[in-house]
Amino acid sequence: MWKSLEAIGVHVRRSQVAMVVAAPGVGKSALTLNLAIRSGCRGIYMSADSDEVTQAIRAAAIITGERVQDIEAAYKAGKGEKYDTALREFTRIWFDFDAAPSLSHIEAEVTAYAYMYGKWPELIVLDNLANVFDEDGGEGFTSLESTMSFLADLARKTEAAVVVLHHVVGDAESGDQPLKLKDVRGKISKLQTLIIGLAYTDTYTPQGRAMGVYVLKNRSGMASASGDLMVELEADLDRMLITDMEEQVAGMLPDEVWDDFKRDFYEAL
Repeated sequence: MWKSLEAIGVHVRRSQVAMVVAAPGVGKSALTLNLAIRSGCRGIYMSADSDEVTQAIRAAAIITGERVQDIEAAYKAGKGEKYDTALREFTRIWFDFDAAPSLSHIEAEVTAYAYMYGKWPELIVLDNLANVFDEDGGEGFTSLESTMSFLADLARKTEAAVVVLHHVVGDAESGDQPLKLKDVRGKISKLQTLIIGLAYTDTYTPQGRAMGVYVLKNRSGMASASGDLMVELEADLDRMLITDMEEQVAGMLPDEVWDDFKRDFYEAL
């Protein structure tokens, strides 16, 4: 999906849980929707945080490359047929819009998918962790930890890549501060194999401010809990497209130079 992240060993892997954290409005749903639509994976997107109309317009923008405001205007004018067609033809992702899914509901949805298609989903997205209803009445850390334990078990059972979205705390809620692992709300970080944080940077592109991707935890590659490892992505939120920065990809270093960089990075840690 993003070669600049791949270059430092950032991968969303099957049978594992990845977490995307950010302040509201930074683009964690946009990033994850790009992953779901553009990666070619088949699976389930549980959109508890966003309604069906919002996600339909966002998805249509990603699929067609057109602007969100133009798509919305077309629907208001009764001229949204081509977007309806594009969405009907996109069948790889099964969307669920329960606003407060319980763990039982999530399990039932995944099981229903398996019965429908004869195989487990490749990708399961939970957007987001705070919306999950705890049937046992748990609160705070206990509830979050219970949900994460369930998702880790689900990833192992189905061999799906599970991606869960979550919020940050404190000054990080401004959306323009470098993120650290301690900024994850509820300090939930043990069961995920990958945690990335998103925040706007001081780099400006024709589409606006770049999106900084902070690699906070990564069992398969480089990471920095203190927020010292960040890659910038182009965030065209008018079209809901998250892409590599062209100059960043064009200037990527040869493998042997990257190896030296990674060695120096780990020694510095």
